[in-house]
Amino acid sequence: MTDQPVLIYTLFGSAAEAKKTARTLIEEKLVACANHMAPAVSQYVWDGEFCEEPEYPVLLKTVGSQAKAAMARLKTLHSYDIPAILCWTADDCDPAYAQWMVERLKPV
Repeated sequence: MTDQPVLIYTLFGSAAEAKKTARTLIEEKLVACANHMAPAVSQYVWDGEFCEEPEYPVLLKTVGSQAKAAMARLKTLHSYDIPAILCWTADDCDPAYAQWMVERLKPV
């Protein structure tokens, strides 16, 4: 396997935005799939104010050759001014699953 699996993590302000964005990335063949997790409570400081808000985490799965393009597109689709977009390589992955991702992301 030359194109290693990559995971991209982000959060959205609504489940609807999370689903719409993930669908776009899948349809554009930038990610193979998306896992939508239960709502989370995020705590942070923004513009000097302490915030505590519900957010909707999503784990996007892609391959190394698509990772930068997927993150760039995610940023353009995202409604946040500065979205959390975190990416890391999956050091170990089931070979059959990794191959499915590679096949899914091939250009038509």
